[in-house]
Amino acid sequence: MNEDYWDKLISNLLNQWGAPGIAVTILNKGRIAYSRGFGYRNLEQELEMTKDTMHIIASCSKSFTSTAIAILVDEGKLRWNTPVSEYFPQFKLKDPVASRQVTITDMLSHRTGLPRHDMVWVDNLFKYDEILERLPHLDLTADIRKSLQYCNLTYIAASIIVEELSGMKFNDFISKRIFKPLGMRSSNFSVEQMRETENYSTPYLIDYRSREFKLTEGEAINYETLTGAGSINASTHDVGKWLQFHLNNGSAGKKQLASSENLKFTYTPGLDATGCPESMKTTLNRFYPEQDWFSMDAWALGWMNQIYRGNKIISHGGILDGSRSLMIFHPQMRIGVNAIVNQSDTYLTSAVSYSIIDKLLGLDPVEWRDVFEHIENNLHTVIRNTRKLSQELRRNNTSPIHILQEYVGKYHHPGYGILEVNIQDALLRIKHGTAEYPLEHYHYDTFQYQIARWEFTELLSFQTDAYGDISGLTIKLEESLPPIFFKRLPEVDMIRVEFLKTLEGSYRLVGQVVEISLSKDGSFRFIPTGQPSTELEPVKEMRFRSKDSDLFTVTFRRDGSGNVDSFLFVSFGQLSLASRVDA
Repeated sequence: MNEDYWDKLISNLLNQWGAPGIAVTILNKGRIAYSRGFGYRNLEQELEMTKDTMHIIASCSKSFTSTAIAILVDEGKLRWNTPVSEYFPQFKLKDPVASRQVTITDMLSHRTGLPRHDMVWVDNLFKYDEILERLPHLDLTADIRKSLQYCNLTYIAASIIVEELSGMKFNDFISKRIFKPLGMRSSNFSVEQMRETENYSTPYLIDYRSREFKLTEGEAINYETLTGAGSINASTHDVGKWLQFHLNNGSAGKKQLASSENLKFTYTPGLDATGCPESMKTTLNRFYPEQDWFSMDAWALGWMNQIYRGNKIISHGGILDGSRSLMIFHPQMRIGVNAIVNQSDTYLTSAVSYSIIDKLLGLDPVEWRDVFEHIENNLHTVIRNTRKLSQELRRNNTSPIHILQEYVGKYHHPGYGILEVNIQDALLRIKHGTAEYPLEHYHYDTFQYQIARWEFTELLSFQTDAYGDISGLTIKLEESLPPIFFKRLPEVDMIRVEFLKTLEGSYRLVGQVVEISLSKDGSFRFIPTGQPSTELEPVKEMRFRSKDSDLFTVTFRRDGSGNVDSFLFVSFGQLSLASRVDA
């Protein structure tokens, strides 16, 4: 098959789609047979896409993580089906049973019971090596090995395991043990470094606010938190070298980088992926219920194991902020393809890749352009209509229950971190990690929260306690869970030692003496005579509540001179006044 055929096929599909550019590498007989770029890597400057243009390859990075683990298995540093806790006790999930039983195979095949929880990492709220502090606070939605739930967080955790067992930083391990021996010179782990090179792609998104089809330049975001899960940038030609490595059973020239046995284990099918949004079978079944192109989708380790038109193929895709990629290879036929488009909201990669695979396998052609264009148009319609239709559920002519200043503060969830609400230009904004988003009033104490680059829109509701104080907020950040509660943190002044010391002392409460004391461990305590003490946590201004049980509140009061002379004790509907006992 000559290059002119591939040139015509790819350029025609690109023109029909209207995407900015595409880079494609084709492998045949275990070798790179074709590698070329089409269109533009930057529309404004009319910079042409080439085979060496660097792109974000997003979740295609996961196959590098599973191969790194395969290398460590070769070296005897871990085993596929031994519980991670036996050699890495720092790994813990919220469910203690899962914590004890999860293996590295479970982590890499998305069957730990942990759902996506993607908003944990989206805005670089923490450094990737802090992931182990977050996992124990995130709800699981299934028992271990019972359900497939795609999860980036377990791959981030796997990168930490690679570091622990190899004694090297994860990026250094991949660079030294994979990139360098494969000659992957146009690959790295930093968007900032990629954009310092001479040949990188600019990310593009569809502008859904425009009536006509229009592309807009996306943000170039450096996701350190996605280490191990989606942080690699590479050219399509470099990805071709990566696929060649797999077609050649783990060898680079005469050097065996990973054993064939353990590399093939990463392709082993696990749980059925039907129903998982990343499954091509799921997508096609939704729009083409009678389709028979894909008869099986099962997650392997960093790969998808598929039966495509009677052929066993291995694949993985990647989508992130203005970039979409797809890798496919057929181990027995020793063919493969990689396609990368510098636009995330497009199925062009799939149309190109399966058209190429069909030709390489000698199959009757499918009009993949029509198939994926139908899917894409329907999905784009949903996005365009969401904002408009959501207004039908809105209660009109309402105002926020509180003045805007009362919403300002920090709200905390131990797994998701801190959301910080502030006011800018008379509007509320919410800061999450390195990013800020506007809050648009929807109705009452509910606001609309939008991440424009992802076309993600959700409702955020502030919660008010019985005293009229804002106690927290809820927002649905995980599809498989109810809205997640973020507890409001107290004002900084309320936790200052100087302030707490002004509250210390003895108080007479209904015939008994209660000590209010700042302990040596830093806890602020309520200590009734002869009874166990209770830690108090600040609420607002002078109000505290019992930390563990939330059974009572204590509101300190000042006299006319500004000195603390009493507190109001509220418990189960009963109110009592406690007066300070003079020293």
